[in-house]
Amino acid sequence: MIEQFLFLFTGIIGVVTLVLIITSYKSNPFYNAFLLLIIIIVSFRFLVHGSFGLGLQTLLSPDQKLPSVFYLIIAPCFYLYHKNLVFQSKAFNITDLKHVIFLVFLYTINSNTYLAQSFIFHYGSLTNFGLVVIFLLFYLTLIYRVLSKNIWFKKDLLINNRHFKLVKSWTIYLFTLNVLMGITLMVSIYNEVNTQVGLSGKSMAMFLLVFWLFIFFKILTTPEILYGLPILNKKILKFNLPEEENNLIEKPINDNWVLETSSQKNYQDLKLQEKINSNILSYTQGVDKLSNEGLIFRNPKASALDVANKLGLPTSHIVYLFKYHSNISFSEYRMQSRIQDSINLIKIDYLKTNTLESLAYKTGFASYNPFFSAFKKVTTLSPQDYVKS
Repeated sequence: MIEQFLFLFTGIIGVVTLVLIITSYKSNPFYNAFLLLIIIIVSFRFLVHGSFGLGLQTLLSPDQKLPSVFYLIIAPCFYLYHKNLVFQSKAFNITDLKHVIFLVFLYTINSNTYLAQSFIFHYGSLTNFGLVVIFLLFYLTLIYRVLSKNIWFKKDLLINNRHFKLVKSWTIYLFTLNVLMGITLMVSIYNEVNTQVGLSGKSMAMFLLVFWLFIFFKILTTPEILYGLPILNKKILKFNLPEEENNLIEKPINDNWVLETSSQKNYQDLKLQEKINSNILSYTQGVDKLSNEGLIFRNPKASALDVANKLGLPTSHIVYLFKYHSNISFSEYRMQSRIQDSINLIKIDYLKTNTLESLAYKTGFASYNPFFSAFKKVTTLSPQDYVKS
């Protein structure tokens, strides 16, 4: 009875968590989509188990063995959630459906009598155990790779350290529980294989229940973890300045920026204006910091897309910024940044051991000629004359 009550309680907590996610769905719909799907599936299963066990309903039975295979969809959903958190996907990708192929295969070979008696099940029920283990380890590896490469060991994200650490700790926390749940599920299925009770993953459901309560309460107590890196970057683009310095900053670092503009805008730009007007100052500071300290334009192929990705913003926001809040175009800003970078290098005696041509390549120019032209355009002097002066 206590076990069934805990199932029902966990399902209810899951529903409460789901409501919390839905309230932030409008501001960040796709980033939460897979986590939302996971919680729907898990909450539904716990509610069915608890309500059926307590006699609150008899319509849905939790004892269906074979359909339980499809609960394994949670593993690829966790991977897709983390992937979207990192890569800022804007829409559902039809190729994501490939992640259900294995589950359909597993269901098919277990439901088809002919296949169940074929060479596939030469080792009996251990075949199911082996396939599930490979499946779970595969997705745990994918999750680890995407998180370790793009969050855990990434050091060049220009966002407030406190919030970045929050996202980092959340992904570590969630991945740790993913691993524990994966191990528990593998042990559970192994026990079911040995006792011939059918593939369901229920034999250690109480352990899984505890892990899910940890996830639900973590979300309920720190809901900002649902926003992910892209939204956090947009919301709190204050960088790593002391609080008193942040309070003193009232204008952009670069005089090229224009905070207020009365330019006429098309419908699409007016919609963008509603979203980003309050963040213009932070955006300008972000671009300047990325240019001056991040030295992004040393990359010869640096584009508005690269700037947007580094700042965790949609490219359309950067395009809008230069269209309405800059006295110069993006390409002119990039050129000026590279020339300023070259001047800074000259001041620290870079040319004592290097040539002007080397300086051109160092600062992101494809060759010396465009560097020479840009340098003269910005400073009114040739590089040689500037060095002499």
